Amino acid sequence: MESRREQAMKNFREGYNCTQAVILAHSDLLGVDTEQALKLCQSFGGGMGRLRQVCGTVSAMFFIAGALTGSADPKDPEGKKRNYDAVQRLAAAFEARNGSIVCRELLGLDKKKSSVSEEYRTGITPEPRTEEYYKKRPCLNLIGDACDVLAEIFPDK
Repeated sequence: MESRREQAMKNFREGYNCTQAVILAHSDLLGVDTEQALKLCQSFGGGMGRLRQVCGTVSAMFFIAGALTGSADPKDPEGKKRNYDAVQRLAAAFEARNGSIVCRELLGLDKKKSSVSEEYRTGITPEPRTEEYYKKRPCLNLIGDACDVLAEIFPDK
């Protein structure tokens, strides 16, 4: 049986974005229809719609943390606390491994960009997935790290 890490990396190579790749490998934990989950999380790929903000793999970890620890009750402060604690533990573990949770920093892009500039608005077309693409991007490793961090924080899942 493939590990979640291996499955997520395979999903990315099949064309799913970074967020979707991790979500799909953990879809059995979500309690929602897989197709709907993939649609709901698609916007988080590329650091939120290719804005290069929070890494899509990190967003996927948070999405999964919500499914595992979240509460739908707005008057449940303990549920919110439990979820926020999980999110912060996931972020800290991912950042300890990779130095950041921000897509553009993880990709080694200009760290000064922090707004939706003309460059971002015109640069929304994803690059074709070629072997060269996979060689120059750390995304596969980041996907694997996100799965490993999830397994550390939620060892029984």
